[in-house]
Amino acid sequence: MNQEKPSTTGPRSPYEIVERAEKLLGSKQIAERLRVSEEVVKGWCKGSGNLSDTHLLRLADLLARYADANK
Repeated sequence: MNQEKPSTTGPRSPYEIVERAEKLLGSKQIAERLRVSEEVVKGWCKGSGNLSDTHLLRLADLLARYADANK
């Protein structure tokens, strides 16, 4: 019997984290929570713009809260 292992490949860049978060939460909700414009979030999803460590940490907190709420 051949069992497949789950993929352990995670995001390779902070921008990929934003892109995956956008698929879960939507750019509007991320923008509101991070206090930036929706255009900024969309730019991050495309790999452009300045994604600060502060915004990345706040996004991680937002995703942790989402995970807790959707157990």
